[in-house]
Amino acid sequence: MAGFELTEEIARPPGEIFAYLTDVSNLPKWQSSAAEAELQGPMREGARIRERRTFMGRDVNTELEVTAYEPPSRFDVSSRGGSVSYRIQHTLEPSGAGTRLHAAVEVQVGGMMRLAVQGPLKLAEREFRADFARLKRFLEQLR
Repeated sequence: MAGFELTEEIARPPGEIFAYLTDVSNLPKWQSSAAEAELQGPMREGARIRERRTFMGRDVNTELEVTAYEPPSRFDVSSRGGSVSYRIQHTLEPSGAGTRLHAAVEVQVGGMMRLAVQGPLKLAEREFRADFARLKRFLEQLR
């Protein structure tokens, strides 16, 4: 299993960040590769999210399942189908006058794919870090 983690301190309350983070219509605003995202039904554990992204020059359609939904502190998603499966855990906790947002990404690939995924995983990590820095800037400007 491969993956990475990041933590971002954001000067906004956990509830506001959680609400923005879990509103999938916001994804294209702060995630550079996201073209569109659609929630199937109400946001809750077990809900499905369909995304269309551009990654490494390719159009990628993904279906995610919400595996944890605990406002305002926990939001996890897992990919469904595809040759590479991944899981993203988001944890939010009060920190000073704001929130500490921690994200952990786990990627699972089998056999020979393990070596081939290292380059794309590094690109995904760079993009993920830039996206969360963009999220921080965006949310802190909403004052």
